Amino acid sequence: MLDCTASIVVYNNRPDMLRRAVESILSCSLDIELHIVDNSPTQELKHYVNDLPVKYHFYGCNAGYGRGHNKAIQECSESRYHVVINPDVIAPSTAIESLFSFMDQNPDIGIVCPKILNEDGTIQFLNKRYPNVFDLVARRFIPQAMHRFVRRRLDRYEMKDVGYEEICEVEFLSGSFMFCRTEALEAVGGFDDRYFMYLEDADLSRKIQQAGYRTVYYPKTAITHLWERASYKSMEMTLVHIRSAIVYFNKWGWKFF
Repeated sequence: MLDCTASIVVYNNRPDMLRRAVESILSCSLDIELHIVDNSPTQELKHYVNDLPVKYHFYGCNAGYGRGHNKAIQECSESRYHVVINPDVIAPSTAIESLFSFMDQNPDIGIVCPKILNEDGTIQFLNKRYPNVFDLVARRFIPQAMHRFVRRRLDRYEMKDVGYEEICEVEFLSGSFMFCRTEALEAVGGFDDRYFMYLEDADLSRKIQQAGYRTVYYPKTAITHLWERASYKSMEMTLVHIRSAIVYFNKWGWKFF
């Protein structure tokens, strides 16, 4: 059994960014098998990782984030842990090794996420409580200049009241980097394919908790996330986000506030 398997789902991503992510993951001392699922219209990205020990899968269409990771999980060798990674993440070898040790010491944890940093070293506030309609609408549609009127509410949603310096349980972990116990991931059937993108990580966190595992934030190690926030820049992706929210609330119940 391998120490870890890992998957990255790509769609027309920058080749240099993808290669940087792959090289960072493969630098760890663990026995790790990395799968890349390419949802792009062509196999151009394959040429940029051909010389690296990765398993490349061309989907042939943009099947979505969760479905892409599920394809990789199905193709993976047997492993103790599976890491879900964004192509815009840089994960130092020490981070993966530290999370591996932490999970070994805590068999009741299904998913752990490290501290996630911007490229300048500042923290990304990606730990969240369960979503509700008000918080999602406020974060996306209330102008930044007006955020002071809902700041306490948004800070609570992003768990700033708990803080980002101590180990804690988190209801909704970020899908940008999820270090998962493979048996827990398989027990819940991986990601829900109905989400094309967005909130599939909230859904997975909740399913893992429902299966009896904890979902935990571990800030004693960190990764860098070159965050693009596509839904804030594109109306098309905003609509995708809204569709995912409808799927989420239909599944878990509509909580408005």
